[in-house]
Amino acid sequence: MMDRQNKLLAINGGKPVTGNPVLIHKPYLDEDDFAAVDRAVRSTFVSGDGPECRRFEEMLAGYLGVKHVLFVNSATAALELAFRVKNFPAGSEVIVPDFTYTSTALGAVYNNLKIVLADVHADNGSIDVTKLEGYITGRTVAIAPVDYAGIPADMDAINEIARRHGLYVVHDTAQSLGSLYKGRRTGTLADVSTFSFHGTKNLTTGEGGAVVTDDDNIAARIRVLREKGTDKHTFITENRTRGFYEYVDTGNSYVQSNILGALGVSQMKKIDKMNGLRKAIAEYYIENLGSISGIEFLRMTEGSVTNWHIFGILVPPQERYWVMDALRDEGVMANVHYSPLHTNRFYQGLATDDEMPGSMKFFSRFLRLPLYPSLSQDEREAVVRAVQKVFKY
Repeated sequence: MMDRQNKLLAINGGKPVTGNPVLIHKPYLDEDDFAAVDRAVRSTFVSGDGPECRRFEEMLAGYLGVKHVLFVNSATAALELAFRVKNFPAGSEVIVPDFTYTSTALGAVYNNLKIVLADVHADNGSIDVTKLEGYITGRTVAIAPVDYAGIPADMDAINEIARRHGLYVVHDTAQSLGSLYKGRRTGTLADVSTFSFHGTKNLTTGEGGAVVTDDDNIAARIRVLREKGTDKHTFITENRTRGFYEYVDTGNSYVQSNILGALGVSQMKKIDKMNGLRKAIAEYYIENLGSISGIEFLRMTEGSVTNWHIFGILVPPQERYWVMDALRDEGVMANVHYSPLHTNRFYQGLATDDEMPGSMKFFSRFLRLPLYPSLSQDEREAVVRAVQKVFKY
């Protein structure tokens, strides 16, 4: 068991496990990525929706097995567009899990929709489907499940409830590229899915996201909305020579630079390799930390295979911040990923702690450990030794 007074701990003046801090995250970038960006810049086509962007979209669509991938400048923008395309009446309700990043909710908020927070499972942060129907009212139009940490939500149950109530499903798959749910890749499990390619994600374009759908009408309108309400996408695709294109709707500038499209292409070529390296590190942690009293791992949704976007441990709630500080003093930059939406200033009043018991319990116990493809063997061993030392294992 843990001993806060243990003089060997660095937090108490002892020698740290490592003098070289093990960072919580690093993007995986190699010479192929650098060369791809260099070629794109030298092509002089550096603006949005260029040939590398189109190639990235095609590669990702093939990888996922979907009809349409629309590369945009962030997952937040993707979520906004996913709701914008439906033109729901202002004040309509969207069910969003309480434990998620603000972007999940902002997609609906930007479209004048009302957020209804839903509780999550205390052992993995995913929306608690046993409570889901209790949040549905006559004003509910959509559900926005989230694959927290890369662990797919229980999409069969969510989709069945959505079908029964005639609801739109926007699946926030920002963290789960490469994850599987009952043999299917995330991105194929809802009306619309939204990925992130932020610098912290398994595949990165620095900043970026994608809207993914099999719905031709949704895809066609988003192509217009993401390009300032113009038909520029069709104009370029059909190679028209009249010198101008039409303004056919409202919209904003959500397209991505051809430079970042090139990086996406390079990253797509090794997505399975990068996820495989993550898996190997996660398995090493599980093997070496699994028998420590006081630590539990996140529960995997039945039938799911995670991409190991985040490696989390659940610790005693009264010790969580002390464990985090002790690990950091040992040289392992563990952190608390984020807090339940209802505890943040912008969302205050939407729910109370008592109404979100699963969310609050998960938050009180969760710590994130370093996990990224370039984590060296020495670094992963340092993580294990630090956790074992803090828990006096």
